[in-house]
Amino acid sequence: MQAQTNFNIPYSFYGETRKAILCRDSEVLLAGPADTGKTFAWLWKLHTLALKYPGCQLAIVRKVKADLVGSVLHTFKRDFLEPFAPYVQIYGGKSPQWYDYPNGSRIWTGGMDKPGGTLSSERDVILEVQAEQLSLMDHEYLTRCVTGRGAVMPYTQIIADANPAHPSHWIISRSREGKLTRFNSSHKDNPVLYDQSTGELTPAGKKRLAVLSNLSGVRRMRLFLGLWAAPEGAIYEVFDETRHKVKAISIPISWPRFAGVDPIGAYVAAVWIAYDPQSQVFHVYREYCEPFGIPTREHVKNMLELSQGEFISWWATGGPSERQQRMDFQSHGLPACKPGVADVWAGIDRIIEALDGGELVIHDSCPKLLDEIGSYSRPIGNDGLPVENKIADKDRFHCLDSLRYGWVGPEGGQPTMEYKYLPKRIG
Repeated sequence: MQAQTNFNIPYSFYGETRKAILCRDSEVLLAGPADTGKTFAWLWKLHTLALKYPGCQLAIVRKVKADLVGSVLHTFKRDFLEPFAPYVQIYGGKSPQWYDYPNGSRIWTGGMDKPGGTLSSERDVILEVQAEQLSLMDHEYLTRCVTGRGAVMPYTQIIADANPAHPSHWIISRSREGKLTRFNSSHKDNPVLYDQSTGELTPAGKKRLAVLSNLSGVRRMRLFLGLWAAPEGAIYEVFDETRHKVKAISIPISWPRFAGVDPIGAYVAAVWIAYDPQSQVFHVYREYCEPFGIPTREHVKNMLELSQGEFISWWATGGPSERQQRMDFQSHGLPACKPGVADVWAGIDRIIEALDGGELVIHDSCPKLLDEIGSYSRPIGNDGLPVENKIADKDRFHCLDSLRYGWVGPEGGQPTMEYKYLPKRIG
């Protein structure tokens, strides 16, 4: 069975891929191993929508704009524009910024690193390419661009493709919560790899799948088998979602609480931790993560409002070199203090010990932190082994940095049942 249009673009789609194309839910993701035709299917849909709905505004977005050019945009031009729509005007030269159709439709291109005009106003449909590379903050930002305000189409959507990532990725959590509709594509959905009438591998399929089957480790699990597996070099290997992720509860006012704040970077983040003296378990029960461009006084105001009515034992803020940031937070009313342990890996080790001992759980009300902890890993060196004492993409783990600051506390000791309360009530 195939999805049909009236625009003479002779491609057929099967299985879960076809179901995803026809779905009109607000967030639709097509996930699966490499070479199942996920991105190709979504490009077909975007091109079809641009033809069908005059004046619609669509977008193709990836984590980094430069990564679109040699792959996705090349495929779009070769397989859709040149054979079927040579009349589409391309603006931006070798790095296209948008495609203009004669009926007034436009397809924008961009990256979350340089969103520019691509996301400056409302869009009818946005395609997220390799959504597993996006953070939850990136995805939520994009959902604000398809609210339907000023829409031309009868429905608006985020559509996305993804290769499997770590098992606690925000994609998995969001689909479980019913916020995102996930379809799982397979190699058998790709007519280039499998003959759809006989179900047998094609010559091209035998060759291409042989390459994927020869991958090793987690890459084979993800890209060939389509499994959501922990990354190689995972730092928090001990983290188990079934054990450490719990349903959010209302924290009793009597439980001691403390917080950690990451005051600088693309986002300013904070996490709140409460201690249950009966079970002797620490609960990460709240997170905060907002763009760095917001003034410090607004961040402080937001954090204190979230903490209204609570006693916070300490606000461990920033790394050793971030003295000025602590002073800025203090000047606006947050009693920021310096974490007592400067070494990153010493702080990480204390969190690992707490997770391993069942002393630390994270509420499901902290999706950004849960996403970060699953993808926190060491980079892989040229020898194929994790690089010691290095963190891959270190600058993007704002909530995890906040957790580490808060956990080590202002005096360097791991949290215990003894607390020193500040003389000032927060909130």
